[in-house]
Amino acid sequence: MVKKFAVRILTLLVAGAVLTTGILYGYIEWFGRRVKPQEAEVIIVLGAAVWPEGPSPALLERLALAERLYREGYAPAVITTGGVGNLNPTPEGRTARETLIARGLPANCIYEETISHSTRENLEGALSIMQRHGWKRALIVSHDFHLLRAMREARKLGMEVSGAGVHRTALVRPPLVLREVVANLVSWVR
Repeated sequence: MVKKFAVRILTLLVAGAVLTTGILYGYIEWFGRRVKPQEAEVIIVLGAAVWPEGPSPALLERLALAERLYREGYAPAVITTGGVGNLNPTPEGRTARETLIARGLPANCIYEETISHSTRENLEGALSIMQRHGWKRALIVSHDFHLLRAMREARKLGMEVSGAGVHRTALVRPPLVLREVVANLVSWVR
């Protein structure tokens, strides 16, 4: 009798976890596709990996979107973010800045944050740059499945933000969205 009850409880817990994961997965996907960029004082490009040979495909996708938004006049400045990781010999923020300059964006409009190792740290570093310039409104650029958490973290820091996400990607989405499910749950608890 007790064993049967324990199995039922365990089954309900597993079913609840699966259901919660599915709902949050869907919400993350939905949110990332519905969020629309708004004019801001600065575009913040969240960090992504840099490989020994240069920016990863994920970083290049984010930079292409940031470049387009800059050229379309969404903001007159860009902050690139990210420190050194396990594989990247140079900070993500520096590599991203150099890539945008090589694509023709003016160097005096691009600022870099180069010590962060997480989304939260990316945003804290960007906020420090924003405060030095008196900027309040930012447009966050990342992959669409990352925007829910990134925008919520930015708002926790007191930033006024909108977002723009890369929709098509060279990345394998399901594991990354599942990672965001866990990261969002952790972020909500903090």
